[in-house]
Amino acid sequence: MTTLIVVRHGESVSNLNATFTGQTDSPLTELGHEQARRTAEYLKDRHIDVIYSSDLSRAMQTAQPTAEMHGLPIHPDTRLREIYGGDWELRNGDEISALYPQSYALWKESVYLGTPDGGESFLQVADRTNEFLSEILQKHRGQCVAIFSHALAVRTFACRWFGIPYEKVNDVPWASNASVSEVNYEDDGTVAIVSYAYNAHQGDKKTFLSKGLA
Repeated sequence: MTTLIVVRHGESVSNLNATFTGQTDSPLTELGHEQARRTAEYLKDRHIDVIYSSDLSRAMQTAQPTAEMHGLPIHPDTRLREIYGGDWELRNGDEISALYPQSYALWKESVYLGTPDGGESFLQVADRTNEFLSEILQKHRGQCVAIFSHALAVRTFACRWFGIPYEKVNDVPWASNASVSEVNYEDDGTVAIVSYAYNAHQGDKKTFLSKGLA
C-alpha cells in the first residue's frame, strides 16, 4: 500500500489580499507560518518516507516545519505549482471581472471550461499533476509520500480519488489553507480516501480561498 498525504499551502500574502495568485511567488503570512507549524504538529507521529513540494515559496515554507520534524529534505517539483493565471495574476476579482468579463464569468461558472487570459487551462494543470502522480506511485510504491501543493492542483487529485469527471470539478470543494488530505493506494490500484481537506488541527486559525480566485 502507498499512502499520499497532500497538504495545501498556508495563507499567503496574496491570499490575505484576495488577489489571484497563480504562479506568482507569494510568501506565507505570519498566520500562514503558524498554520504550517500546526500541520507539522498534526503529522508529527506519522511515518513519512519522502516529501515533495511545489517549488513556489508558499508551498515550500509550508513543507519546511514537517520536513524539519521528520529530518527529511524537500524535493521541489514544478508540476505541483498552482495554475498559471496569466494576465489575472495579482488582480482581485473586481479587477479581473472589469477587464475580462466574459472569461472570468465562465471561470466562476466552470473552472473546467474557464481559462485565465494568457494562462493555463484546467486540463493543462491536470495533465502535469497526473504525470507527477503516476511517477510517484511507481517510484515510491509501498511508502508514505507527503506532498505540498496548491488549491487547484489538490482539486485535480481529488477528482481522481473521488472518481469525479474533470468536467464536474466544481463539485469538489476547495481545500482550506494548510488542510490535509490522505489517500491509500492498494497494489491493485484501488484508492481508499482517509480524509479530504481535513483542517480541524487548525482550530481558530482556519482560512479559506476567496471565491473565484486561485
